[in-house]
Amino acid sequence: MLDFDFIKNVYNIKKFHGSTQEEIAVLKQKFGEIPKVLEDFYMKAGNTNEFQYGQDTWIMPKDYFKCAWTADFNEGIILLNENQGVCQAYIRKEDLSLPDPPVYEWSGGYEEPCLCAMSVSEFLMAASAYEAAFTFEYNPEEFYYVECCDIEEFESRLEKYPFKMKWLYDVEIIFYSNDPGNLVAALCESGEEGGLQLIYGAVNEEAYNKLEKALDGICEPF
Repeated sequence: MLDFDFIKNVYNIKKFHGSTQEEIAVLKQKFGEIPKVLEDFYMKAGNTNEFQYGQDTWIMPKDYFKCAWTADFNEGIILLNENQGVCQAYIRKEDLSLPDPPVYEWSGGYEEPCLCAMSVSEFLMAASAYEAAFTFEYNPEEFYYVECCDIEEFESRLEKYPFKMKWLYDVEIIFYSNDPGNLVAALCESGEEGGLQLIYGAVNEEAYNKLEKALDGICEPF
């Protein structure tokens, strides 16, 4: 389920701007149909400028056919392009008739597509959180790391969100917070016993200080 209040808070969005019916119609013309939850997201927020300030690039309806590589991609609908074009999150064309299908990661056919999120709604929440983590006005200006032995204590101090995603094939990203105005994206490589790499920040000083207090003594610069 999409939580637009959460997305609005972490991106510090004043007002959402949705895609037009015409922009979505062009996408439907190519693919026949798109999942209901994705259409709802586009209609609510598809032309919101704040989405373009993250680490990677959202591929929204208005931009979908401006580049040849997206226009020529026939495996399904691309949602997000990694900042160096290494991989893309997409919905497979055979899943487009589903109301809330899984999202996969594509790497130009060099690897088998892998599951990125169990549903479009989970992906949109997780990817919004991850991208927003790079945009915070209040941030430590460097990455931090939690050792394996401190993860239990780390999790006891914060609330874990019910969504997550995989990105760059081996990296699982989990999200935490202790205030609506702050967020931690915790990255760990799948199958490894190591710690967590943290990307975090807040939209205001009060929320940032609250998060810093919770992290005190259990993380160090990466």
